[in-house]
Amino acid sequence: MSTNDRVRNSRGFRNPMLILGVAMTAFYVILGSLLLFVRSFLPEVGTDFRNIFAAMLIIYGIYRGWRVYADHYKNQ
Repeated sequence: MSTNDRVRNSRGFRNPMLILGVAMTAFYVILGSLLLFVRSFLPEVGTDFRNIFAAMLIIYGIYRGWRVYADHYKNQ
């Protein structure tokens, strides 16, 4: 396999992973925001656990978004 083929294959594989990374980042941030700000969303979850878990989801979503950004632009 030539160098050009490897580069072409790696670029083709990066795009779906970028889309998945952005989608999962949005999922974590939106889920955390819903838990934090919408009290009628999953009302059976206790308040203390709800706030801590929501904050962790938002922080992880931001971290994951930063990693997607860094991995995508570092390899270009």
